[in-house]
Amino acid sequence: MRIKKMICAAASVALMGSMAMAGNMSNAQIYNKYCQKCHGPNAEGNPAKKGPALNDKDINELFDALMNLEERGFEGSKHEAMTHNMKVLEKKKGIHVDPQSMAKYLYYSFNPNAK
Repeated sequence: MRIKKMICAAASVALMGSMAMAGNMSNAQIYNKYCQKCHGPNAEGNPAKKGPALNDKDINELFDALMNLEERGFEGSKHEAMTHNMKVLEKKKGIHVDPQSMAKYLYYSFNPNAK
């Protein structure tokens, strides 16, 4: 019985540690791990996954889109998959995507017009 309690305690600590690490991911790490498969490695989009390009959006468009996902989830639009993905990141993986910092990251990392 004591060994079982120790195993449970160790598992809890490991889980909390992995959740803390997920919460400390940079925007680049989040994009590379969770976003690029649908939006492309250079945010050029991926038609096969129905992921639109992000590298042609200005910073305000990116921020507005991310805020809409966070607040309302585009309410039944073609972005239902993205709304679902954002909820999974937040609730199951403990990763909160800050719309303002992610918009800046996307714009300055991928938009050729960024200065």
